[in-house]
Amino acid sequence: MILLRTLPARLGLVALPLVLSACGSSVVGPSPATGPRVTAITPASGTTIGGTAVTITGGNFAAGASVTIGGAPATQVAVVDSATITAATPQHAAGAGDVAVTVGGQSGTLSGGYTYVAPPVVTNAPPVVTNVTVRGTGPREPAQYATLDETVNVSATVTDAETPLSQLTFAWTADVGTFTGSGAAVTWKAPAGFQTPGTVTLTLTVTERYETTDGTGLPVTRENQTRATSTVSVHDSVREVNDLAVEFLVDFSKQLDPAFVVRNFTPTCGGMADELSDVAKNNRDNLITSYTIGTPETTVDFTGRCPFRNVVGDACAQVPVDWRSTNRATGQPGRATGIDQVTAVLENDRWRLCASDFNGTASAAFRLWR
Repeated sequence: MILLRTLPARLGLVALPLVLSACGSSVVGPSPATGPRVTAITPASGTTIGGTAVTITGGNFAAGASVTIGGAPATQVAVVDSATITAATPQHAAGAGDVAVTVGGQSGTLSGGYTYVAPPVVTNAPPVVTNVTVRGTGPREPAQYATLDETVNVSATVTDAETPLSQLTFAWTADVGTFTGSGAAVTWKAPAGFQTPGTVTLTLTVTERYETTDGTGLPVTRENQTRATSTVSVHDSVREVNDLAVEFLVDFSKQLDPAFVVRNFTPTCGGMADELSDVAKNNRDNLITSYTIGTPETTVDFTGRCPFRNVVGDACAQVPVDWRSTNRATGQPGRATGIDQVTAVLENDRWRLCASDFNGTASAAFRLWR
């Protein structure tokens, strides 16, 4: 029951209505006439990613108003006037959401006023690694080769249909050795100690990270990875060339069969035939009675030439030698002492000898042919 009572006018008081509930208790609460009202939002739909600029219209808006759309706080809220608010939508799963404006603890709501629409799910193709190349600094140094403790250049050819190379992540690893640098071009230093000749595997992992949405339309970060490998043939080139040079000179000094003595020469340099002839003539004319073969000093620079007589070679071994002999025709003692330059090239991942040239002095009884 509602009862209206007024006080007598003669008392000089204004008549006020008294509102009573049916059970006799009063109701206290905000007046609908003063709370915010939401009548529309434009646009009424947008992406689940959020960030859509919207305009909310209604009434009783005031400074300090807050906005939620689908229960999530909107951003960039600005009260234009008592009937207009601008804002940016928050992220939200796909579907309809209420638009609510709160001012001073009072709220007005437009039920289901805004619809979140999920964008298409983006699926990127992974990066493509065409090749990984290893190259040293020598002019004739072959690809995929390194000698112990050498620093070589490593480069990868990488493409990606959606992501610039600068935004890809490159991770280099190897069985042994050390990488320096980042990106598609780095350097790799071969180990100082390794069982040679041997093979080391270099591995490149390229990672692409990109933004897409999940099943509800909310943003997520996805990854694509591509892994590529390349092998490097690692040599202890100085030791390998030294061993070949000393072995050849020892066999020469022992005056073994000429074909056996030159077994480690390659015909591609042009010096093998000459050396075979020289070995045969030495066996014919000289009887070597004693010899000393010293420790080589070897350079491996892949320039294609060695200093003495400018002969072909990517590795140049300078070996001290001293031969004492008897001339087979005259019986006279002979001697030759000096440096023998033994040159080599790398063929099919194996060091092969090219030429041997004596640089020193020899007595008349020790026959030399070149």
